[in-house]
Amino acid sequence: MSGFICHVDTLLNYYLEDNYDINKMNPLFHVNIPGLKKAGINLVVFAIFVETNYKPHLSLERTVQHIDTFYSILEKNNTLKLVLNLEDIKKIDSNDKIGVILAIEGAEAVRDTKILRVLYRLGVRMISLTWNQRNQLADGVAENITHGGVTNLGRKVIDEMEKLGIILDVSHLSFSSFNDVLKYSNKPLIASHSNAWDICQHPRNLKDYQLLEIASRNGLVGVNFAPVFLNNSAKAEIIDVIKHIDYIRKLIGINHIILGTDYDGIKSVPAGLENIAKLNKLKEMLYKNGYSRRDINKIFWGNWFNFISDYWG
Repeated sequence: MSGFICHVDTLLNYYLEDNYDINKMNPLFHVNIPGLKKAGINLVVFAIFVETNYKPHLSLERTVQHIDTFYSILEKNNTLKLVLNLEDIKKIDSNDKIGVILAIEGAEAVRDTKILRVLYRLGVRMISLTWNQRNQLADGVAENITHGGVTNLGRKVIDEMEKLGIILDVSHLSFSSFNDVLKYSNKPLIASHSNAWDICQHPRNLKDYQLLEIASRNGLVGVNFAPVFLNNSAKAEIIDVIKHIDYIRKLIGINHIILGTDYDGIKSVPAGLENIAKLNKLKEMLYKNGYSRRDINKIFWGNWFNFISDYWG
């Protein structure tokens, strides 16, 4: 069984520990190559997150630094392979590689469409317009009270993203920005690491209408493992993850659920899912809670592959 994770912040590890090595298990972090292999994950989205102290004026420079770090990892590693298109994904299994899709979480660096095209040429294939704050493209979720949405530049960027084939990630958008994205975009959407508001009323979670809109466009929702998004506390268990999967499945169907995790971007994780190597426990618990092997395969791989086959096919 193949496996896909839609959002990890593992690139930050290289700035948090001088000698961080993705080839080795490390109790301080969630993602490493041995863990990915143990969990059967052969495709993962690495997010570029620009730390707050670099925003807004040094966002582009910091994004380029992260991309340079990413390419340095690839050059020193025989397992990871940059994925740029559907054919790259199809080759992963046969080459015993772990594919990596490069994403940007919060697009402060995208000051115009020319920069967007350069980032595409450097390998970026997924972008969320904002993190929590407002930027030149749109309002993030922390700005919900002001009811600001997508800017004129943001609309141009959305158009260019769709022409290039860059996936639009709606995690972190304010409600108004989300609603504007519905008006200004035409392709399927992904919420890479967000949960269900009805289960946990956290601002980063998605309300029913948002889940329904994503599903209506043949989009996907990646379940987040952060306990505060699962049950509004600092502690959670695997069953809390399954409660969100249950809810989303009941509302929009099994075909729209994937795993976001947010590993290496969250401080605490559910008991039993301490790192990416433990994901097989989630498979076991899903099976015990009435999910068929086919359903589990959809969550871990099939839904993503169907989505990307249509998007990039």
